[in-house]
Amino acid sequence: MKQENFDILVNRGGRAALPSRWGRKLIDPSTSMTRIAYFVHGRGKGHAIRTQAVMGGLRRSHDVRVFCAGEAWDVLKDVPGAEPALPCLPGKGMLRAFALRFRGDRERLQRWSPDLVVSDGDGPSVNAAKSLGIPVMAVGHGLILHHTHLNSALPFRQHARELVNVASSSWPATRRVAVHFAPVRPRTPGTYVARPDLRSGIQRASRREDFLLAYFRDGNGLAPLERLVRRGHRVVLFGEPRKVPRGVEVHPSNVQAFAEALGRCRAVVGSAGNHLPAECAMLGIPMLALHRGDDGEHQMNARLVEAAGIGIAADFGRCTPELIQRFEAELDKPRDQLAARTRAMRPASEVIPRAIDQLCRHRSERAAWKTRTA
Repeated sequence: MKQENFDILVNRGGRAALPSRWGRKLIDPSTSMTRIAYFVHGRGKGHAIRTQAVMGGLRRSHDVRVFCAGEAWDVLKDVPGAEPALPCLPGKGMLRAFALRFRGDRERLQRWSPDLVVSDGDGPSVNAAKSLGIPVMAVGHGLILHHTHLNSALPFRQHARELVNVASSSWPATRRVAVHFAPVRPRTPGTYVARPDLRSGIQRASRREDFLLAYFRDGNGLAPLERLVRRGHRVVLFGEPRKVPRGVEVHPSNVQAFAEALGRCRAVVGSAGNHLPAECAMLGIPMLALHRGDDGEHQMNARLVEAAGIGIAADFGRCTPELIQRFEAELDKPRDQLAARTRAMRPASEVIPRAIDQLCRHRSERAAWKTRTA
């Protein structure tokens, strides 16, 4: 769908009716709210932080229950209507967890009878929804791989593996919101592009302090941190790593404290996720985006970080002194244009509710047409 047609197709004027597969009458926007079951993947905190930004506006016009797996529960447990869910993460035990979640999600959905399931990277819920005939909308960064015109490419095997990974949590979706830190155009019908929201807890300092902020999803940043400390950099690390180089300041994981530090730091060193590079771009600070050699998603993200001018990309195993010097050369480069370009993109907190309303309106009009035809 073309971006210029977005506002025409999105229902701005309140909620629309959505036909239910569970025997209820069509929802009347004047008397009832659309029921949304919102499932959030639990690996890393990016999915949950994105959902946190969306919930405020979404809950004002819809009846939303949020099901949070893994680390998502740590971030979203105080959100009204939030419930914990069994994590389904890559690795040993994933198939068993998937089967347990699939059965549990079917039971949840049958009990509550939602009108729509939204999945931010969560696989079992979309399959449970499909088995029950409930419409699905997918949200996620990996959607850019197939559903947008993306300039960066992965090797064939990694590309194929990531396509399967993304499809596991999005294949039944009739609408998709691809969340990315750089402007891209949708490639498939029913796809929208949004940027992550800049967290409200981030207050950009008038003058940045001379320290590097570090976060690694898997606690595996030992080598790059050692090299940075040897070069004389002050490094502040958030997380619970098994081993920390001498001289690194360590703080326990805390979303609010990390956001506050992000507003003051000179640069960021961390895993090549999606949310953190976007915040670096919007703040105009460079990032050293690192990935494992076998992590196709983070490898793709790292390449996109460098292509977008946000920072330097590297494999953890190739974090050489020369690479550190390349990163140091980025520290004082002006990034005002990058920040303005990224901020100009529509935020997920705006696009996701509008995409939901547009989907509801489309289904309501389609149901009404079928009734008239009959």
